[in-house]
Amino acid sequence: MNDNCASQLRESGITALHGLFVSDWLRSFQEAAARCFAAVEADNAVAGRHSFNRFSHSVPLIALTSFGCEDMLAPMYADGLEALLSNAIGGPWACNLEHSWVRKKFAPMLAPTVFAYVEQGWHQDGALGVQFPREPGAALSMTELLTCWIPLDACGLDSPGLEFVRGRQPALLHFTELEDAALRQRFAPQDFWAPELELGDGLVFLNSVLHRTYTRPEMLRNRLSIEYRIFPRSRPG
Repeated sequence: MNDNCASQLRESGITALHGLFVSDWLRSFQEAAARCFAAVEADNAVAGRHSFNRFSHSVPLIALTSFGCEDMLAPMYADGLEALLSNAIGGPWACNLEHSWVRKKFAPMLAPTVFAYVEQGWHQDGALGVQFPREPGAALSMTELLTCWIPLDACGLDSPGLEFVRGRQPALLHFTELEDAALRQRFAPQDFWAPELELGDGLVFLNSVLHRTYTRPEMLRNRLSIEYRIFPRSRPG
């Protein structure tokens, strides 16, 4: 990690961390996540016990402790990450596992029909806990947080990744403003970015950054990922 990561985060709201995370740690998460999703997909009782969300195909990260993964915060020990997050959030921070997740996203041709699965559309993580009015109106305050997103598989080329609108947004967009066609008119083509990532890579992005699951019809593999929500320590979320 270098100073470019901090400057990219300040300027565009997102930075890629290439090769930062220890592969052995991530394989432990990968194996536990695979066991977890096999179990929750096969048994409704197990799914309920682990708060499986069928729409986003995700479980709270803490669920992996039941499938052989013990240290939920291991990736947060990566060299230089603490300083990057502290700089971005303006001081001491805390990772709230209640809002941290492990997700499985499907290649379009492999998406299940037996689950109520939907691809994650455009959103901002700063909308966490915000109650939107039915119609657009005055700007709403964002929840102060950062997201650290780590794929457990190579993604963005042959399996689903994330797509971003690069740039810090001044406010939350209303849910009626988040259709892809509307955003394509609102922002320049060069603002849209879908990075290709390998195991060991990750992303850190700000609460205002627009993003969604990125898929292409020709993708052939599913993707697992973990994400940590980082809050100011004085306001843990």
